[in-house]
Amino acid sequence: MVEAQAPGEALPALAPTLTALHLRGFGPTRLFAQPLPEGLAELNLSDNALPVLPERFLPAKLQRLWLADNRLTTLPGSLAKLEHLTYLNLDRNRLVELPPLEALPLRWLRLNGNCLTTLPPLPATLERLYAAENQLTAVPVLPAACRQVTLAGNPIAALPEGWGNGLEMLDLSRTPLEKLPQELAPWRSLRLLNLTRCPLSEAERDRIEAALPTTTLLF
Repeated sequence: MVEAQAPGEALPALAPTLTALHLRGFGPTRLFAQPLPEGLAELNLSDNALPVLPERFLPAKLQRLWLADNRLTTLPGSLAKLEHLTYLNLDRNRLVELPPLEALPLRWLRLNGNCLTTLPPLPATLERLYAAENQLTAVPVLPAACRQVTLAGNPIAALPEGWGNGLEMLDLSRTPLEKLPQELAPWRSLRLLNLTRCPLSEAERDRIEAALPTTTLLF
């Protein structure tokens, strides 16, 4: 693995056999100046002030990719062709939309702190979704494999009946939710439900507590 951090450092020579590369603070000019090794499985390009990612820049064998703390507003369509990608971190960018992700084998997807109003169809393999602090007005359709979801700080005002079945952790804090679905039996798998700073009435809190007696509830 090569790990380096600027300012002041030259981009290290990249061996063609490299499988993990962590580069922070280099900026797009130096990062895009040379191709990446084709065999990379892990790539961290967080905190590089990247406004764009060139098409076909990302190696095809990537399994884990960090792009947090950049300036990305869109992503290349080639991202959707990374058929080995299981972890993707896009936290704290300026994304307003995502390319199709449904065909990827993602298990973790981090989207906190962007400008997304909707999410595309999610991969059937997805287990953890973190999408706090966006502009989502409706909850996404979740795959059956999903166990942890964070949607805190979004303007979500209502939840459809039956949504969230099988989840173990759900964070809906700092949303304008005044009530949860009438039928809460699908949520009995929850170990933790965070509703901090939601405008729930006392009667609604009592109803939730009665329906989910084994769940840790945060109001």
